[in-house]
Amino acid sequence: MPLPKIDYPIHEIFLKSLNRKVKFRPFLVKEEKILLVAKESEEPNDIKNAIKQIINNCCLEEIDVEALPLFDVEMFFVHLRSKSIGESAKLAFTCQNKVEESICEHVTQYTVDLNKVCYVVPEGHTNKVKISDKIGMVFKYPTIAVALEDYSDPYTATVGLFRNNLDYIYDEDSFYYRKDLTDEEIQEFLENLSVEHIEAIRNFFITTPKVVLKDNITCDKCKFEHEIVVENLYSFFT
Repeated sequence: MPLPKIDYPIHEIFLKSLNRKVKFRPFLVKEEKILLVAKESEEPNDIKNAIKQIINNCCLEEIDVEALPLFDVEMFFVHLRSKSIGESAKLAFTCQNKVEESICEHVTQYTVDLNKVCYVVPEGHTNKVKISDKIGMVFKYPTIAVALEDYSDPYTATVGLFRNNLDYIYDEDSFYYRKDLTDEEIQEFLENLSVEHIEAIRNFFITTPKVVLKDNITCDKCKFEHEIVVENLYSFFT
């Protein structure tokens, strides 16, 4: 005789890059196990891979998690955590308020409401970089797969991010899509850009939309009120 099937609540989340809502279920014991294993490893790549696997498991629609911008992956995971574990998370911060001649440095535990998490898009942000009146580039937003790569070296970061996130180059006559270009062609194009153009490309990555939680927290010791801004997905990996 088969065991009874368990019904799960169904939730929705709006994903910015898709411009629509998608349905998902809370994560279950099997996803909780994936989280625990990744947390115990303390390796950022293990954590990112775990998040990707859990979203794949829990999403009730066909979406390509590999292709989702990192900000959508973060938003999805925070909502998953909220609906699976609870709508609040316990964090800690070290007070940097100056008291007389020294810094307070008291560690305050506080609770944040995950419903306050939102997308933040810096003013003037664009994914288009103009080289001249006739030539320009359009970039894709970094995905979790790109985030798994090592960009510790500044030059490697510039070249790697450019290569992995370029959508296409255009001029008056045509579009040159990344998928049709070799790494050598990309490298040559990049090396012929000016410093100003490189800074414009870097600015695209710096101003990419983020998932942010803001709150006001009072230090337990000196009573100074801080504005806390949480941007890192790992802060909620508990």
